[in-house]
Amino acid sequence: MISVEALPAQHGDCLWVEWDDGPHRRRMLVDGGPGARNSLPPELKARFDRQPADPAAREFELVVCTHIDDDHITGLLPLLSAPPEHFSTRDIWFNSHRHLGARDTLGARSANLLVDRLTDSGLPWNLEAGGDAIVVPDDGPLPVFEPRGLRLTLLSPTQAKLDKLLEHWPDPRDATADEDRDVLGPTADGDGDGDGTALTPQRLAEIIADRPYSRDRNPANGSSIAFLAEHPDGSRVLFGADAHAETLVQSLDRHWPGGGCPVALCKVPHHGSAHNVSPALLGALDCRHWLFSTNGGRGHQKRLRSGRSTHPDLAAVARILLHDPPRGPGATLWFNHRSPSTERYRDPSLRHCGLRSAKYPLDGTEGITLLVRGTTVTRGRLPPL
Repeated sequence: MISVEALPAQHGDCLWVEWDDGPHRRRMLVDGGPGARNSLPPELKARFDRQPADPAAREFELVVCTHIDDDHITGLLPLLSAPPEHFSTRDIWFNSHRHLGARDTLGARSANLLVDRLTDSGLPWNLEAGGDAIVVPDDGPLPVFEPRGLRLTLLSPTQAKLDKLLEHWPDPRDATADEDRDVLGPTADGDGDGDGTALTPQRLAEIIADRPYSRDRNPANGSSIAFLAEHPDGSRVLFGADAHAETLVQSLDRHWPGGGCPVALCKVPHHGSAHNVSPALLGALDCRHWLFSTNGGRGHQKRLRSGRSTHPDLAAVARILLHDPPRGPGATLWFNHRSPSTERYRDPSLRHCGLRSAKYPLDGTEGITLLVRGTTVTRGRLPPL
C-alpha cells in the first residue's frame, strides 16, 4: 500500500508519501511547496508536528526536489538548514546547475541556496546516481531505484531537457528570478467557463476543439524529476511533477510499449495545466484516479471571474474526462484545495461527461490523503503498524 498526502501547498506541490515495508513504515517527501526560506511552510510544519518525534518516524528514504521553481523548492530550504528534531534522509534528489554542464553560471537564487545547504549539511545528494544527475538516458532501460520497500522508475528528465535548462538558467540578479515564472502558463485563450455555460459533453468537446493541445516549453518544468512508484502489492502511482508530457510519453513507451500503462493514481503534471496534459499522455496511461495539487494558482479568483485560465485548466480536465467515455468506469478527480477553480468540477452535469466523482478536503480540513491499495484508491491513511 502507498499513502499519498497532498499537503495544502497553495499553488505548489508538497507530497508526503508513506508505504508499508513488512513491519516497517517508510516515507519520502516530494517537493516542499512555496514559503519563506527560513521557516517551514505552515502545512509542512503541521505535518511534522503530527508525526511522532522519534528518529524512526522522521527518517525519510528520499527527499525529492523535482525542479527549481519556487512553488516546489522554497519550502525545502528550511527543512535542510533548520530541520525538525530527528529529521534524517537516506538520499536527496536535486539536479542543480552543477549537473547541467560545464558552463559557469550563478544560478537561480533559491536553487543556489539549496546547493549551499546541501553542501553545508553533508546530507546525501543524488547518492543513488553516484552524485551525478538524476536523468533518463537516451537509450536502454529506464533507471530504476529501490528505496526500501518500493521501486521507482525514472521517467523525466532527459539530458536534452537538462541542457535546455542550462541555456535558460535564470540570473538571480534579475528582479524576477525569485518569482514563480510559470504559475499558470500562457493564458491568451480563456476557459470559457465564466459565463455559466453548462459543462455538457458537447461543451467540453467544443473547449478541446477551441483550444488544441500545445506543449509546455518552459525549461524549468522540462527538467522536472518525475517517476513511477510501484509497491510489491501492485500499487502504482505516477508522480508527474511539472514534467513535459512528451518526455513522460517517451519514457512510458519504453517502460510499457503499446500504451495503457496501468497506474492506480496519477499526480497530474503541472497542477493540471493544459500544456502538460496531452492526448498522447492519456493514451500512454490506463488510469482512473487523478490528483491535482493546486488552489488554482496566483490570482485564480480574478482569473476565473474574467474567464481566463486557472489551474486545473478546464481544457486539461476535459481531455481527461472525454478520454474516459461516459459509459466507461469514469474518472475520479482528487483535489487538495477547495477554491472556485477546483469546486467548479462539482457540477452535476459532468456526470454525463466521464466524471465518476470529484473529491475535496473534508470540511474543516486542508489537504487530502489517499490510500492506494493495488488498483484501488480511497481516501485514508495507512493502518497503524
